[in-house]
Amino acid sequence: MTSARPSLPNPFKLLVNSVGFAAADAAGLAPGKAAQWNATLEAYVALTGKLTKLQVLYTPFQPPPFFWDYNCARCRFWTEPNGCTLVDGWIARGGWCAIYMPPDGVKPFTWPTRVLQDVPTWLGEAPAAFKNWFKPAQTPKELPAPKDGGTP
Repeated sequence: MTSARPSLPNPFKLLVNSVGFAAADAAGLAPGKAAQWNATLEAYVALTGKLTKLQVLYTPFQPPPFFWDYNCARCRFWTEPNGCTLVDGWIARGGWCAIYMPPDGVKPFTWPTRVLQDVPTWLGEAPAAFKNWFKPAQTPKELPAPKDGGTP
């Protein structure tokens, strides 16, 4: 007897679906599609158990570009202190996976806006940050001679 286990797309299709449905919903092209996708993921996990990290291409850090605001701690599936409602095991706050979805009330693809909002703060801090950037040339310290008499 074979079990009627529902199939879930491969990790790359998960990524395309998560990004595509979030974008379509945010753009008003398919309102409610992101919520429907979230429900599909949650239903799958309810039937089969949590997904493995490999299934969702989980990494404990964000892939480049690092200024993305999409990380596990800002995902709708995040649970404190280091967990996920959909993915099994310990999850890093700054991690990332293919099924990232923004929490309720946060529109997808708004990270550039948040980055631009922070620019005045960064510019205000820049003079202090760069104050000691350029220093007069320093003479390099000599390396200690190796104990065995060889070259360092």
